[in-house]
Amino acid sequence: MSDSQQNLTTVLGQLELQWRRNNAPIAARLAPGHSDEHLAAAFAAVPLSLPAEVRQWWGWHDGVRRLEPGTRLGVESQIGPGGWEFLSLTEAFDERSLMLDVCGRTHYPADDRDWDGYWRPSWLPVFALDGNLVFVDLDRSPQGRAPVHLWSAQPEDVGVPRTVSLTELLATWVHLLDQRYYWWSAEQGRWMDRRDEVAPPLITRGLL
Repeated sequence: MSDSQQNLTTVLGQLELQWRRNNAPIAARLAPGHSDEHLAAAFAAVPLSLPAEVRQWWGWHDGVRRLEPGTRLGVESQIGPGGWEFLSLTEAFDERSLMLDVCGRTHYPADDRDWDGYWRPSWLPVFALDGNLVFVDLDRSPQGRAPVHLWSAQPEDVGVPRTVSLTELLATWVHLLDQRYYWWSAEQGRWMDRRDEVAPPLITRGLL
């Protein structure tokens, strides 16, 4: 196992531990992950490359078992920081297809600094919130690490990575949960936060 895989294994364990310590709904609704064989076949059929981080992510858990199957109406998929919901592989592929239908192109610029509203086929959503998506770029994944980008309701710099890897993003969220910047309130039935106390550099990434 590579160092990056070992690091992600640790972070995933910490993330699930934080959900359980919070008694957050997501902790009880996590779906079983996919086998390496299933993921390899699913990505090859699209076709898309499958970086190690992405394989490990949906190999860990395939999103959640929805309280209302076929819908995304409950809180059971909310990860905590930012209100983002954990997409299953099928939901991620569906979001990607929708974005390609709306924003796909026949030709793409070589450099995303020339980004002008397109959605690349190599971009795959991992988390969603209303019209916002956190996605990974599968074609730019050095050493198996997938750069994380943000598509917001008013996108401006979608081509600029917000973190260098999925591991970095998840580790940041673990830290914020551990330090109680975000916590689940059973009484309120929602995630609570001290977002105004979070370090500004984390806020400006747009992922909270």
